[in-house]
Amino acid sequence: MHIEFHGGASEVGRSCIEINGEILLDAGLKLGTQIEYPQNISYKNIKAVFVSHAHLDHCGALPLFVHYGLNCPIICTKETRDLIFPMLDDAYNLQKENSDYDEDDIQKIRPMIEVVEEGVKGRLHDYEFKFLHAGHIPGSSSILIEREGKKLIYTGDINTINTELMGKAEDFPEVDILITEATYGDEDHEERDVLEKNFIEAVTKTIGRGGSVIIPAFGLGRSQEILIILEKLNTKVPIYLDGMARRITNILFNQPRELRDAALLRRAFKKSIIVKDFSQRNEIVKKQGIFITTSGMLTGGPVMSYLEHYRDDRNSTIILTGYQSENTNGRRLMNGERVEIDNKLYEVKCELQIFGFSAHAGKKELIELIKNVNPKLLILNHGDLEAIQFLKQEVLKKMKNIEVKTPKIGDAIDV
Repeated sequence: MHIEFHGGASEVGRSCIEINGEILLDAGLKLGTQIEYPQNISYKNIKAVFVSHAHLDHCGALPLFVHYGLNCPIICTKETRDLIFPMLDDAYNLQKENSDYDEDDIQKIRPMIEVVEEGVKGRLHDYEFKFLHAGHIPGSSSILIEREGKKLIYTGDINTINTELMGKAEDFPEVDILITEATYGDEDHEERDVLEKNFIEAVTKTIGRGGSVIIPAFGLGRSQEILIILEKLNTKVPIYLDGMARRITNILFNQPRELRDAALLRRAFKKSIIVKDFSQRNEIVKKQGIFITTSGMLTGGPVMSYLEHYRDDRNSTIILTGYQSENTNGRRLMNGERVEIDNKLYEVKCELQIFGFSAHAGKKELIELIKNVNPKLLILNHGDLEAIQFLKQEVLKKMKNIEVKTPKIGDAIDV
């Protein structure tokens, strides 16, 4: 196998791995000051794209690839199929004035998609493949590929513990090659019950002093989990849901197979107040509220209105609930730096709280996964360089017979 890395190597974002010049594993973009895409792909030679899940850092480059000549099956689960289009529409609306592709390119993707069931073996030319439950978000899968006696698993984004929204990833078979994400390769997650308790306490404390709570959250996955957790909070302060999450949640109700408790999510969603437009947004910020809103890294979207309104309010709290990429407002907040609003930098004076409601496996879980799969070759990607190198050293200490590679973008590995 010839494995080439066009994105997601020693970075988080724009995941895209090429196998034998014929297959792409994911086609993502990277959010930041400017959107970055995978580069140097011969689109017309690609026979299929396997999409692990519908987050933009794994699927957001598909319209660009189609614009430049990609014309092949795009293979994914039915949940991912249904979720991809609102994600792509939202990404296009945020950047259409500077987009390198057309809205028509999104529509061209529809007939290219081929749906597969998790756990059912498929065949493409001389490749056999199987999608495996990954536990990250609804529809998310790790991908097993077999060719000429070699077995490879690409984890995509994976979570091996239960969350309020999702059941954990399934156990994987042993393979020759494991390409695993390493987003939290240098960090263990806090126990979920403790994390949720502390989160509720932070919200309660802010409400008690008369402040509002702004929760930037990914529209797919994180927003729904936060809604479920807030269902446990007995408060008269209204809970608002803004941005793409409202559309995503309704789609999940149509595909509830992977939700741990669809009824609980329905109840929480029904109690929330849906924010429909800018004028409503301007009215609700005049009163106390809990606002769940996109984007999760404060890179644009409705959250910017809340950030601008509450940035000087010391009684209010911004709660970050997930990974914050380099060069995003979320990372700037974490670093105590000023944030960018309408091309100007501002100090944020309201309280900041950070809770790692990650849908990614932590260091301990990643090491356990690697032990169980027992690959001859381990390839670490989808992580900051420090996290990847830390995980590499931990693996080498514990598993002496494994070869570990940590490629950078443009690198290729022959097996």
